[in-house]
Amino acid sequence: MTFPASYVVRAIFAGLAVVALVTGYFGLHTYAKTLGLPSAPLDLLYWDLQLFVFDSAPLDDPRPLPAALEFARFAAPGVTVYTLVDGARLLFAAELRRFRARRSKDHVVVCGSGSAALALVERLRGTSTRIVMIGSAPVAAVGDRKALYVRGDARSPAALRAAGIQRASVLYACEPDSSANTAIALAAHGVARPGGRHPLSAYALITDPDLCAALRARRLSLPGRPLLRLDFFNLDELAARVLLDRHPIVNERPVVVIGLDAFGRSLLVEMARRRRLVPAPGPLPVTVIGADAARTVEAVCRRFEFVTEVCALTTHDAPPGDFPFGTLPFGELLPSEPPQRVFVCHEDQDLALKTALTSLRLWNCGPGSLVVRVEEAGVFSRAFESVHLLEGLSGALRVFAVNEEAGDPRLIGEDLVETLARAIHDSYVAENTARGHVRATNPSLVPWESLPSHLRAANRRQAEDIGRKLTSIGCALAPRVEPELRFAFKDYEIERLAMMEHERWLRDLVADGWTRGPVRDPENRKHPDLDSWDGISEAAKEKDRDTVRNLPRILAGAGFQIVRVG
Repeated sequence: MTFPASYVVRAIFAGLAVVALVTGYFGLHTYAKTLGLPSAPLDLLYWDLQLFVFDSAPLDDPRPLPAALEFARFAAPGVTVYTLVDGARLLFAAELRRFRARRSKDHVVVCGSGSAALALVERLRGTSTRIVMIGSAPVAAVGDRKALYVRGDARSPAALRAAGIQRASVLYACEPDSSANTAIALAAHGVARPGGRHPLSAYALITDPDLCAALRARRLSLPGRPLLRLDFFNLDELAARVLLDRHPIVNERPVVVIGLDAFGRSLLVEMARRRRLVPAPGPLPVTVIGADAARTVEAVCRRFEFVTEVCALTTHDAPPGDFPFGTLPFGELLPSEPPQRVFVCHEDQDLALKTALTSLRLWNCGPGSLVVRVEEAGVFSRAFESVHLLEGLSGALRVFAVNEEAGDPRLIGEDLVETLARAIHDSYVAENTARGHVRATNPSLVPWESLPSHLRAANRRQAEDIGRKLTSIGCALAPRVEPELRFAFKDYEIERLAMMEHERWLRDLVADGWTRGPVRDPENRKHPDLDSWDGISEAAKEKDRDTVRNLPRILAGAGFQIVRVG
């Protein structure tokens, strides 16, 4: 183990202080006898301590000093001088850090001192952006030139100003309490920003996925462009995407999901969402095991109907506490065919690891087939991957840390607009794939990540305008928690929203330098429909009407529904 140089120097001077105290005591004992002074232990100790403040009375006598006392009379003041200098340095450094935090510009502010905040800070260290943390307790992981620390309550405007929030570019509220994170974002909105600066982007961690969806829906429904770009994120939803990128479903063999806490539900939905975007011979066999699994899966499928379309679901209600030693009878629960992936998704980290390490039937499904969800990797990943704690099992078991994997600024920055833009594109891909279209004839039939940037931007602009359109007809966006509350646009609403969509599309293309031409020519930016609503063909109008008609289905695929208000 290595220690910082400052620690080593302090240890050296601490040892020197002890040596000076001991040699000074014995040197004074000898010297006191020479001078005929009293040599009571308390007198000697008092004179000894005076060596550290340059004022030990016996040293006023001009007679030669013993060697031990000669050493102590220089060593003790040296310790004092070092202590004063180091103390002044620390005070000055702390004040300098406070000044740098307060005067930072275009930096990132991270609120919180828990594992989610620390994981995010570690990701941000890899960028060129300065980081300022706000927390109620000191954190050992920060304090260098890249990451400054402000101690205080991030809900307080004073603490936010101390972190330079008025000049910051991004705020991440990562406290464990969702309401505190929302309050932090709103408090940041109340801090005045210098004129001409871009709006602050604020992201608040919401631990409950349903509450996160509700807040995001309400945010999109607000009119206009606010001074604060506010969005909400849930780590379990983001982690599910990362996990399937890391451990994709690659064949038709079964998949097993154990535990249906927030992460397990998010994983099931994301798995189905990806499945529907690729041609497949049939539904993917998925076995779900957990407490009250049947009812939980039913609720998930009510909200995301496409799950049952692409997955053949088998559920087993099997709470671990109902079985001896808390071990599930996997011989009765697992599918007959060996699964390609087993995801252990319990929110309880100890229960997840216990399930993986005591369920022997899960060990023989192949390399990397057993994936265990934990909050943070810590010693667990090192034990399996570096130290080889369980030699022979490490090839099959993978530890997936939600906080560390999902605490990615790029993923967090994909707000609801990005989610809906992706849903619009995914719907387009699924619809055209079902009609037999292929990438060779339609280059747009690619995953969102492979879509050209200008097409992704077009989808984002369309998604960003959904809230405005719905508000114009007295409707709002909400999480799809009551799918039986059916919604259908009225004919005049379809016409009105189609006109709004055409006007939005027209403004975007004109701003991008397109002009009207007889045929569509992307290379020269020509389009025949660059005209007012009354001037375009009926076929072009019908395309805009179809866009409106498809909106409830697209939103349903993203887990949202349209509700009439009032």
